[in-house]
Amino acid sequence: MTKTPPNLTLAQLRYFVRTVDLGSMTATADELFVAQSAISAAISQLEQAVGCSLLIRQRARGVVPTEQGRTFYRSAAKILGEVDDAINSLDPRRLSGTLAAGCFTTLAPFYLPEVFERIDATYPDLDVRIAEVTGEQVSTLLLRRELEVILTYGFDYGREINFVHLAEAPLYAAVAENHPFAHRGAISLAELSEEPLILLDLRKSTNYFLSIFHDAHLSPRIHHRFESFEVVRSMVARGHGYTILNQRPAHDLTNDGFHLVRLPITDSRSLLQMGVAHRAGEPLSRKGEAFLTECREMLKGSTTPDSHATHISSDPGQPRPDQQTRALPADPH
Repeated sequence: MTKTPPNLTLAQLRYFVRTVDLGSMTATADELFVAQSAISAAISQLEQAVGCSLLIRQRARGVVPTEQGRTFYRSAAKILGEVDDAINSLDPRRLSGTLAAGCFTTLAPFYLPEVFERIDATYPDLDVRIAEVTGEQVSTLLLRRELEVILTYGFDYGREINFVHLAEAPLYAAVAENHPFAHRGAISLAELSEEPLILLDLRKSTNYFLSIFHDAHLSPRIHHRFESFEVVRSMVARGHGYTILNQRPAHDLTNDGFHLVRLPITDSRSLLQMGVAHRAGEPLSRKGEAFLTECREMLKGSTTPDSHATHISSDPGQPRPDQQTRALPADPH
């Protein structure tokens, strides 16, 4: 005898997914203009239908998903996304539902606001949600289906992640305005390696920056490590060392009012790739394609790469991004 499937509704799934996103039934009710009691009743009915507890209710502290709830959340979010895609397919000019995207943490200050505005202006019915993510979170968030697309650097995220190369970020050195190198037109890695380095320390980014010296058979003098882009810039501007970076703010002032001087590096041609990462082996939804399109338009002012999906390694022992072929690399370290 065929087992009767659970009686679920899309409203129950939407309430549950949004409650997990916000960590609160009250916040979900406020956002969706629904009574909190209706949200609670719908999720309780959902739990009865599937036969297990999906949320842990914490008095005055919101809710968190159970282990089964986390698993169910990923599948429910995918179902809701496919429903949105089915509705959107009826009108190619319109997108609705939720775009779950990400942006690498050091790229976010430069590009997240603009890509958000671009998508929001083009698709006003689309709920645009762009999270800041670290390099270590990229593959996890994509494979868990918590995010569909991420604007990031071309590091090695493994065979299950595709990377669409959109632009390149040339390397440069930064020093204080009273540094002996400040009046130079350019600087070499060999000269920099003798100076104290203030390193932007974000694991995958760290591997990339150190690989620049490794490829040149040099060893930098690491003076301090910081995870904050702005702390690195401020330490350098105050004369505590130099740094090497890829992203260029619109001005050379630090948050505390000091000036930096940017110098091209003469003996390094390393160009760090920027692009969009997504799950390999499956097509992007129309929402994901919209994110990719707007990122491509936004980054047009950089170089002109081809736009095929590639896999890029950040391991110092592997070729630099501008030397990579499209052969699949080994699993990430």
